[in-house]
Amino acid sequence: MRDQKERVYSIERLTKNEFRHALAVNLITQEQHDNYLQQLNELTSYIYEKYKDSLAFYDEDWIKINDYYEKIVALDFIRDYTKEELEDSWLIEM
Repeated sequence: MRDQKERVYSIERLTKNEFRHALAVNLITQEQHDNYLQQLNELTSYIYEKYKDSLAFYDEDWIKINDYYEKIVALDFIRDYTKEELEDSWLIEM
């Protein structure tokens, strides 16, 4: 099983790439892109800071991460193969 922070990093990397792609092909506006990135950065900064010296996450933080994951995969512009990659990196290891 991978380290939880590695899993969060994987979700962060995949979603940032997807946001950039959606902006590049005009599926979202610059403002939407910036808002999505801000939400992602707030979550990942919180996780990385809170758990910088720890490997195990608290249940309430798993819930925050999972809620974010659910929100991302529900977006229309997220491509199916990205959703599958997110699922592979997230749900299989839960």
